[in-house]
Amino acid sequence: MLSQICYKTGTSRLFNQALNNNVVGQIRNISKSVPIILTQNVEGVGQIGEEMAVTKGYARNFFFMKGYAVPATHESRKKYEEYSRNIDYGSRRSNKEEQSALKKLKKNNLILVMRKPNADGSAKIEITTDNISYSLKRRKSINIEPKDITPEGPIDQFGNHNVNLLIGETTVPIIVKYEAMINNN
Repeated sequence: MLSQICYKTGTSRLFNQALNNNVVGQIRNISKSVPIILTQNVEGVGQIGEEMAVTKGYARNFFFMKGYAVPATHESRKKYEEYSRNIDYGSRRSNKEEQSALKKLKKNNLILVMRKPNADGSAKIEITTDNISYSLKRRKSINIEPKDITPEGPIDQFGNHNVNLLIGETTVPIIVKYEAMINNN
């Protein structure tokens, strides 16, 4: 009965085989991606020996056509095993985090820090590098160690203050805006 429906509707041979083999529920699980192993360093994609899953068309029309990759089989995994051991995923992850942080700070380099003022309206406490690090993490999702934060002077008065951040090898200037928190009772 199912094969007659497939015949009448003109569905593909793969679908007909699946129906005839009683794997109707598995049709939805047919993968649209294929695992590949890079045979060369590809800028912006990966390094030689790296295994990744890409769509079938991308693998067939780009990676295989230009000789950048081979299908990830047992034999090809063994062949490129030595290369895959040498890939430093930790430094790649940190480089991506650094690029993300630089992009966020380039878009908006202002950090707002608010504290309760004294009765006379002056600042109660000095803002430290720990406070700036916490504000960057909380407000911009940027993780920077306090030792990589260099204020140009003490941040003990309300107003704008220039601060330099060391992100990787790059020094990025930001502005810390220290404001009084106003209570509306």
